[in-house]
Amino acid sequence: MHSLRNRILQIMLLLLVTIVVVTLVTVRSSSLKHSTGQVLGYAHTSAKVVEDYIFNRATNIYTALQTTTKDFSVKSLIKTGKDDQASLSSALQSHQRRAGADIIWVLDGQGRFITSTSDQMYDQFFLSPVDYQDPGIRFIKLGNEYYLIGAAPVKFVERSTNINAWVLMGIEANKIINEQLVELTDMQLSLFYPTDNNLEIVSSSLSDDLQTMLSQSSLNFEDDLHDLTLEGQKYVYLTQPLGLYYDAQMQLALVTPREKAYVSYYDQLGQLIGIILIAALMAFITAWILSKRISDPITTIVNVANKISGGEYVDKEMPKASITEVSSLSEAVWDMQDSIKKREEEVHTLAYFDELTGLPNRLQFIEKLKEMTDTHSHCDVAVIIINLDRFQDINDTLGHAMGDKLLVAVAERLGTFLDDNSFFARLGGDEYAFIVRGDELDSQELAETIAALFKEQFKIDAIELDVYASIGLAIYPKDADDISKLMQCADIALHNCKGDHKAYAIYNAAMNKHSVQRLNLTSELRGSLAAGQLELHYQPKLSLRNNEVETVECLIRWTHPVHGFIPPDDFIPLAEQTGAIRDVTHFALTEALKQQHAWRQKGWNIGMAVNISAIDLIDMQLPVYVEKLLAEYDVDPTRLTLEVTESAVMTDPESALKALNKLHGMGIIISIDDFGTGYSSMAQLKKMPVAELKIDKAFVLELASSKDDQVMVKTLVALAKNLSLQTVAEGVEDETTLEFLTSIGCTKAQGFHMSRPLPSAKFDIWHQEFLDKKQTEQSA
Repeated sequence: MHSLRNRILQIMLLLLVTIVVVTLVTVRSSSLKHSTGQVLGYAHTSAKVVEDYIFNRATNIYTALQTTTKDFSVKSLIKTGKDDQASLSSALQSHQRRAGADIIWVLDGQGRFITSTSDQMYDQFFLSPVDYQDPGIRFIKLGNEYYLIGAAPVKFVERSTNINAWVLMGIEANKIINEQLVELTDMQLSLFYPTDNNLEIVSSSLSDDLQTMLSQSSLNFEDDLHDLTLEGQKYVYLTQPLGLYYDAQMQLALVTPREKAYVSYYDQLGQLIGIILIAALMAFITAWILSKRISDPITTIVNVANKISGGEYVDKEMPKASITEVSSLSEAVWDMQDSIKKREEEVHTLAYFDELTGLPNRLQFIEKLKEMTDTHSHCDVAVIIINLDRFQDINDTLGHAMGDKLLVAVAERLGTFLDDNSFFARLGGDEYAFIVRGDELDSQELAETIAALFKEQFKIDAIELDVYASIGLAIYPKDADDISKLMQCADIALHNCKGDHKAYAIYNAAMNKHSVQRLNLTSELRGSLAAGQLELHYQPKLSLRNNEVETVECLIRWTHPVHGFIPPDDFIPLAEQTGAIRDVTHFALTEALKQQHAWRQKGWNIGMAVNISAIDLIDMQLPVYVEKLLAEYDVDPTRLTLEVTESAVMTDPESALKALNKLHGMGIIISIDDFGTGYSSMAQLKKMPVAELKIDKAFVLELASSKDDQVMVKTLVALAKNLSLQTVAEGVEDETTLEFLTSIGCTKAQGFHMSRPLPSAKFDIWHQEFLDKKQTEQSA
């Protein structure tokens, strides 16, 4: 016992035991701390997963609401919702199913209830829809159910500032905290908000008994792990703020049994005790080697685990060990890293990519745009927004499955435009966008290159589709100095493109409909009618058959007391945006028929031609108003011509045709204005009760010198003759043009060569001089 060998063995054994004990104490403390940090980190990751999942659901509600509130049929039904709630409810249920929602209800502009897809009692609460119109996690309670909701305004006139109604959509909270989330996070989840006496559970994956106990518990809301005992079992939990219940902050509790949370810690502790028992029976060298083999891998694993808890992942494999327990721990940490990494990738994909096309979504697009404008401030950064024209028609005709395939095909074709200096995303619905950076970008070349991608047809399941797109482009920093304004400028260009029926539009300041002066004009427009600032000017249409003025076009003029003369091209679009166009049209019709009556008293039975807009066409009260005016001023309906542009008819062909047929049935003459510049087809033209075509001045102004224009006008006149229609050529400015029009059989001519548009008093003088001159020529 006292030999050196024994002493050495005793000393080394004691040293071994001491080392092992010290190692055990050290590792136990480190492992407990690490395990706590690991559980806390995992709980934070799980909370982020839950938050992203619920936010995505809220974003889906927001996206679905944008689609619903821009659906023309839904807006029409909302407008008459109190009269036809069944149709409105059916339309809402259709959007509800598409969005995966559980409830939709509609409030009018003052927040009063109109209809809903559910029988919940809506008079039991009050909310302001304005607070719910942006994407966010917000809950309310209807009856005994909690809902994740969103709201979107409905504007009957899209560019109007007035909100006519609200559509709200909700998903039951119990369907959000579901088995999928529990399985994904491997934790029990409870969503609640504190009250004065307890916790009000909104949704929970716990059993009813545990929910009751949890609601009566006093939870710690500090950002750390805390202990909790439910039904005699120990749990650990973490609370995180998540969304709002009305104005109250909601909390998410992630709960898991303590034994389960610290399973790796308990396993490790058991392994270390086993190592001590084995090491006690071994010699010095074996004990030393074993202790080294134990401590080194564990230290490495702890370091790796700490990196993982800090969000840093290791690419190399975990250290190998000859002891099974240490090897298992190493593999478990490695597997844990892979699981966390995979879940974060899944969350990232859900948050940043479009599910249908696989393209980056709006969120990633905005982040990329911010990154490119921040890091490439020395060069141009262009935002190009592409919107498919009449995509809803394809969806309605061929179905949503075919529409989805087309969206994928468009994404693939647009993707061919990509290079190292560009970024491509789907913003949502039928809208895509590019970010392009470069030195002194050629805006027109970029837009034309993208527009050219739509020249070739898309073949979807053996069906060939002609797809057209509108493109809006804006450039940083020329057009805007921050990403929000840049996106707004691109949107303005896009809407300008649609309004002008062009393939693309490049932003310029003149496009901005929201300048202070334009806003002032918008508010002053209705008042200008009462103030007598608007008046009609009359431009004669010369009959080429008998050289007589049989009709005049009534053109509205606005003389503003501050800004002076305001061109119709500036204030008519404002009137259309605000809905004041109906008042302007009623004014023009009233003044025109009043003037016709006055001229008739002088013996001049001159016909009046008045322009009407697309909004007037879908107003079925217009025929009633016209009929009333005709009776009031005793005007023959055939002496009234209503001029409507091709684009106005094509905005809503079905409604336009119904209105035109009703007006035609009253005896009123219908004329297509600016013919040859719009999108109408011969088939559509044949359906309309048209008596007259006005050839756009773009084909007439250079008629005397342009062979191409002569061929075009001659063709249009021949076409009109074959359809038994009269023709009016506008923009006649010289005698040569007038003679050519007479020679090809054009019915009437209008332009400065005869007379500029004149106020009634000056027109009386001109017309009397015209009659006197004609009489003199006939006498001679």
